[in-house]
Amino acid sequence: FDSLHRLLLRPGSGAADSMLVRIGRFAKEHPFKFGCAFSCAKTSFSDYLVQTYLEKRERIDWRRNATFASFGLVYLGGVQYALYVPIFGRLFPGAASYAAKPLRAKLADGAGSRSMLMQVVLDQFVHHPLMYFPAFYSLKEVVSGGSVSQGLAKYGNNYQEDLLALWKLWVPSTIVNFAFMPMHLRIPWVATTSLFWTCILSYMRGGDDVVTMPEEAMDMLGSQGRSLQGIYDLGVSATPEYCYDTTKEHLLFTASGRDRIGFIQEVSNTVLQHGGAVHDVKAYKVGRDFVTIMLVESEPASVSGMVSDMQQLSQGDIHVNVQRTQPWMSSSDSPRCRDGVNFTGHLRAVGPDRRGMLLDLTNLLSRLELDIMSFSSNQKLQRAGPDEPPSVVFQMSGVVRAFHDVDRKAIADGLAAFNRENNCRVTLQETETDLSYSAFQSTHQSRPLRPGAAAARTMKRSLTGALPAPAAAPAR
Repeated sequence: FDSLHRLLLRPGSGAADSMLVRIGRFAKEHPFKFGCAFSCAKTSFSDYLVQTYLEKRERIDWRRNATFASFGLVYLGGVQYALYVPIFGRLFPGAASYAAKPLRAKLADGAGSRSMLMQVVLDQFVHHPLMYFPAFYSLKEVVSGGSVSQGLAKYGNNYQEDLLALWKLWVPSTIVNFAFMPMHLRIPWVATTSLFWTCILSYMRGGDDVVTMPEEAMDMLGSQGRSLQGIYDLGVSATPEYCYDTTKEHLLFTASGRDRIGFIQEVSNTVLQHGGAVHDVKAYKVGRDFVTIMLVESEPASVSGMVSDMQQLSQGDIHVNVQRTQPWMSSSDSPRCRDGVNFTGHLRAVGPDRRGMLLDLTNLLSRLELDIMSFSSNQKLQRAGPDEPPSVVFQMSGVVRAFHDVDRKAIADGLAAFNRENNCRVTLQETETDLSYSAFQSTHQSRPLRPGAAAARTMKRSLTGALPAPAAAPAR
């Protein structure tokens, strides 16, 4: 890019506006070079934001960053430039002159408006489904250690959700691009919109304690519509897939009482000393008390010693209980469970607190035949204004599932009626069914299963009561 270097270093006023003028002149004189460089830098910077603020990496994966930067350079800059400028320029000869017209003239130019809409149709309904998404999925899978064929298979499973999400953001953006942007600024417009959206995601989710999974994080670079739904995830994330070793014993350890520093460390140390492993932990503060539940795996010969030492941890106000459990399904379990989980969703509720709200909400879930997998509820004080007295607001969140084919319309209608009757907002966002939710899988293999991609994906669809859940929209 020697010409860019000479242009930027040309003697002049030295003012910032002069620099922008030079950049604009270079973009107009060398649109292909500028588009490729801009898309390359944008994609690299976007991945840096995602790794830093969403995945919360201590060290940047520069190999991945370079791979996405190359994708930005070659595909987002090169391939899309060839499509948007020379190819569309030949297919639609009046595109450049239409974009240069004032708005009043555009509204009066019916033929030019139809030509602009045809470009949008070709881009959003031909280019993206048949070229962009296959390329992005293939790249993402290769970066994650898979193959191109695996990436294309995943796209085959996800294309409906991806395309619907794509159109919600990018159809309006593409209309603006093809209607108002000069030909040489079409690629910079796409890159700028994508970068702007990545910055919003990084700001809104970067302060959360929840670490975004790498697969979901990479969607924020190339399928940002899925990420839009993820903004509204309140932190209830899927549990990793486990393979239970049926040759070993499994213990359910529970403890409750007045909290003391180091208690979880003492339990973990006891398990480790007896050669065991902690598979799952839930710990909460309830009022002034502390409650924890652990699923522990142990060799059969070590169980009695481990149980004895765990029970010795009961001191003062902390009460400990240990019991044997079987986390996988057996042949005597309910037939409905053996059919597997057909529906999984994140439940969230907020509204004015009143007595009986928990009972009413769980009654609703029971009528809808939704099984509660995890659930939490609390209250907080909230002021409508600086001079208003505080009111008590309840908050609930959890994961529900169903072992049958659910009637989604009936669920949505039930939530809407509940919201109207109780002046609250209850939403249920469906997620990809995850084997880890069912805990039906068991094995005595020495190699554990790799955490599935389903655990890292964002919401598939939303079943919302009174208010529609926020829409999704992919980006490049």
